[in-house]
Amino acid sequence: MTFNKKYTVFKVTWALLLVGTICDYNISDSFGFGSFSAKLQLSSAVILTYLLSFLIIVPFREFSHLFRNKYDRMNIVILGLLLIVAYISSYFSLMQKYALVNTTSRYFLFFLVLIATIVYSKYFADSVKFIYTSFIYANFIVIVSCLADYLFPDFNRLLIQSFGHMGLRDSIMKIGGVIYMRPSGFVSDTNLTGFSIALSFFLLLLNHRNFNKYLIYVFSIFSGLCFGMLASRSALITISAFIILSIVFKYMKWKNVLVFILIFYSVQFLTPQTQARVLQIFDKEMKTEELEHGRPLIWKAGVIALGVKPSLGIGSGVFFMQSDVFIAKAKELIDENDFSREIMDPMHVPLSGINPHNIFLTMLIEHGYAGLLLFTILLLHILYKTIKQKKYISLIMMLGLLFVSLLSNYSPYYKYFLLMVVIYYVYADKRLTVDDGIQKSK
Repeated sequence: MTFNKKYTVFKVTWALLLVGTICDYNISDSFGFGSFSAKLQLSSAVILTYLLSFLIIVPFREFSHLFRNKYDRMNIVILGLLLIVAYISSYFSLMQKYALVNTTSRYFLFFLVLIATIVYSKYFADSVKFIYTSFIYANFIVIVSCLADYLFPDFNRLLIQSFGHMGLRDSIMKIGGVIYMRPSGFVSDTNLTGFSIALSFFLLLLNHRNFNKYLIYVFSIFSGLCFGMLASRSALITISAFIILSIVFKYMKWKNVLVFILIFYSVQFLTPQTQARVLQIFDKEMKTEELEHGRPLIWKAGVIALGVKPSLGIGSGVFFMQSDVFIAKAKELIDENDFSREIMDPMHVPLSGINPHNIFLTMLIEHGYAGLLLFTILLLHILYKTIKQKKYISLIMMLGLLFVSLLSNYSPYYKYFLLMVVIYYVYADKRLTVDDGIQKSK
């Protein structure tokens, strides 16, 4: 196979991976062999396709890049140890099958995707440019599906039935008693949809010279409308910080992108969801309700979950499956005996599963002290290298990822979030070695 054909295979399989992870269609509810059974989803199929093609087209000697490069080598080792810790905590979990098959196995697959993509980024000179460009274009799918989710009830039902869409649960805004849905489209979580649009819009602004200006106008208008419907505060703060810091550090000339930024922000106020979010600022009752029933309550439930297995952790994804029990305990709706009985049930299915809304708390609850320690070491290593190399654009993106991970409900549970971390890593790593594409403004 020629080098050009290999590059074509990479581009096709990466595009399939990206779109398949966004549109995570449930292919079958009863895939299995022997005693093993699980749902077969489109994301799993495209990941396996990506990894198999990687093994076929990339020479084995290219793996040496991972060991020659100290930065990559250190990160892979730490992630590998973290994965081992996740398997140990999941093996000893009360919900062993769920923790191992549904969650930790997903972490392992994306760990392999990260390794493959790092090698690709060094094997094909233009691969990183293709990765971030395809991510921007893929967000047109995110935006269109989000708008269709809001406008067409039949499409919304299809998303709920086959794409893991959350429906109206925790995704509504109110104005004068009128309910407005916060659509999420294929991605299935409003905050994650918001962050996807924020990151893609930011990359588009940074690399605006490489795109047709009319395409950027179209993206600014429709992404702004979709972003307004999402009314995600964490994503709004993140994209605002991205833009401001990039201008401050002179990675972006504000005169070149001002019109796109103004369009993006102004069209958000045309949506009732953003209008409702603004009105909430002046609504004391809503503020009180959020403090009592929002993130503070979930974090309190997380502290209770930490007490179950503080050293080892309760296993990957188990907080989600037991979240209604932990929250009931946090609200003091059940006594200690009922609480102990409920969390001992390995077949428990929540009426409304909720994630910990904080990635550090997630690591501590589900993977114990060792998991949190390894995760912290990994972040410190990446931060140190980024600051030492004075690659502030990479630093801005990493801090954005951390910010939304501290407040939002999707990391690290959602596959699309894990793929965005892979995209960030190879994009930032490229910036650590070569100034490719973005030149600091004089």
